[in-house]
Amino acid sequence: MMRRPALFIAALTLTAAGCWTSKDQGEALRRDVDELKNRLHRDIKQSREEREKLQKVMEQATALLTRNSADVGAQVERMQARADKLDGQVEEQEKKLNDINQQLAKIDVKLDNLSSGVQPKQPPIPTDPNALFQIAQQKLAAGEHEEARRLLRHFRSNFPTDPRADSAQLMLGDSYFAENKFANAIVEYRKIVEQMKKSKVYPDALYKIGMAFYQLKFCADAQIFLNQLVKRHRRYKEAARARKVLTLIKRYKRNPKFCR
Repeated sequence: MMRRPALFIAALTLTAAGCWTSKDQGEALRRDVDELKNRLHRDIKQSREEREKLQKVMEQATALLTRNSADVGAQVERMQARADKLDGQVEEQEKKLNDINQQLAKIDVKLDNLSSGVQPKQPPIPTDPNALFQIAQQKLAAGEHEEARRLLRHFRSNFPTDPRADSAQLMLGDSYFAENKFANAIVEYRKIVEQMKKSKVYPDALYKIGMAFYQLKFCADAQIFLNQLVKRHRRYKEAARARKVLTLIKRYKRNPKFCR
């Protein structure tokens, strides 16, 4: 079972690099990826539960060990080795899941560019950064997400030092979030978290990554980013909302209908 995700990711990478023939094929692949992600999350959950059970048994065995039981000491060592192995399996599964999310985001970008017929002629892109940014905002507000992304990527590529470059990156994520393409949104928001740590929109990116994971029911991932937000940016406008979501996750994290 541990080999199959790696092979699937390799196949996914090769497919994403090639030419898609139809949206139906892309959607079918995306469903396969979702199924694989669900299976990985079930494996991770099972490994964590087994780790918790082992930890409880180890604590009991340790208490007995104080009574000079050599046999119990050996049992504790065996259980510790098993627990360490489980930790490694969880880390490996989580890494594979992250790889799948990134590959799925690349596929969705390609799906955005698919067309069943002749590509319509695209309007010219303004050369003035102010006009370009304003039009991109208008397209995003009007729900023309693909065109907004085309303009925003052009803005980021041609005006990387513009003070609004970080806002343009945030808007890229917002365009995907508005379409419920949460994996894509996470990829765009994480560029802010990883490359623009001093940006004024950094708290927005943390919050929106957490909420995107929350929408995907990946509660453990959502907790990581929302916890960072409420600890480091207590005055952020959505901090109260983030705390409420964290409370819900804590309450229902073992409910498979709520958290994967």
